Amino acid sequence: MRLFAAAVSLLFTAPLFAQSNCTLQVNPNIFNIPATGFTADIAVTQPAGSDCGNFSVSSQVNWIHITAGQTGGPVPGKVSFTADSNPTAASRSAVIRISTQNVTVTQEGATCVFAIDPKSQSFPIGAGNGTFSVKANCGWSAFASANWITIPAGGQGSSDATVSYNVQANTCVDGRSGSITVATGQPNPPVFTIAQDGAQSNLTLSATTATAPAAAADYRITVNTGDVCNWSAYSDQSWMTITSGGSGTGNGGLVYHLLENKSITRTGTIHVGALTYTVTQQAPAAPPVVLDRVTNAADYTKDAVSPGEIVTLFGANMGPSAIVTLQLKNGLVTSELAGTQVLFDGVAAPMVYTLDRQVSAVVPYGVAGKSSTKVQVMYQGNGSNTQTVTVQPATPGIFTLDASGLGQARF
Repeated sequence: MRLFAAAVSLLFTAPLFAQSNCTLQVNPNIFNIPATGFTADIAVTQPAGSDCGNFSVSSQVNWIHITAGQTGGPVPGKVSFTADSNPTAASRSAVIRISTQNVTVTQEGATCVFAIDPKSQSFPIGAGNGTFSVKANCGWSAFASANWITIPAGGQGSSDATVSYNVQANTCVDGRSGSITVATGQPNPPVFTIAQDGAQSNLTLSATTATAPAAAADYRITVNTGDVCNWSAYSDQSWMTITSGGSGTGNGGLVYHLLENKSITRTGTIHVGALTYTVTQQAPAAPPVVLDRVTNAADYTKDAVSPGEIVTLFGANMGPSAIVTLQLKNGLVTSELAGTQVLFDGVAAPMVYTLDRQVSAVVPYGVAGKSSTKVQVMYQGNGSNTQTVTVQPATPGIFTLDASGLGQARF
């Protein structure tokens, strides 16, 4: 009975002993291959006395292809594989699993060479398009540095190719530049440079000149340009200041303030980019010239005037603040003095002196025979009111020390 039991036990345990009697061997189990395509065989064997039956094969990467023994087979046997060329400069590794054994494949990175032709292109202000060629033996991708440059198709690859690109119109005054970089994963990738012109016509103002009165006030200029275009402005005069909108992007405007002008007409400029906006601010209105009375220069009587009489006229704003006296031209007394004229029926009289509130002139002989004459004072082009004065043949008077015509005579 004991011999029978042992025999039965041996009968049932033998298959288990035979199944575990497998020492699978693969040769080689390590491959260090170049970056170029590669083909090799792996021998699958077992030592004497080993019984492995059939083997299985698997690979988890798409760049290794099992070309023989894909479904395994009896031992001994063979597995054949090919490896694609490495498209990058980085090395890579993978494992081929043959039953319980690993075969490691390590592939070198490629020696990548990249070049572009041409390396740059210039465009006018309008939209345009172009191409450049890429020479490559490794993977690459192209991307633009600015949103006005677009790459519609063909922006990547692993070999020679042509890259197409579009350039939008430049709506700005200033030219601009951008680039397309061919990214390679290596230092110093090729860069294609794009330059585009700008145009002064891309910036306009609502006006280029303005005339303003002497009073202080605010005014506005409208600026027109492209949506993405920057501009700035400044004034070259202290009496004209930009109070709002001294710079901007795209269409906009600015407000400037003029101080009150208390003197002569003045001109200043606001610069917007390369454009100029010229402002002329008028001088304040001259005070009215007022003629109060026409008198004899000796005694200041005002009954009448006579041909050749020296008269004194009183009023306001008739001449300068400091007295200016008689002047000669070609031996004759001038009929205009520091901007002042005295008119008798429109005829300018010889001037003796002029002052703000008092002027003196010689009555023209042309009034002889008239019963009256109209007298007016002109100062700096502004005329006074007109007075009608009686004309008589003679109006004697004595110049006295006290200017009364009654005291001691002046010699």
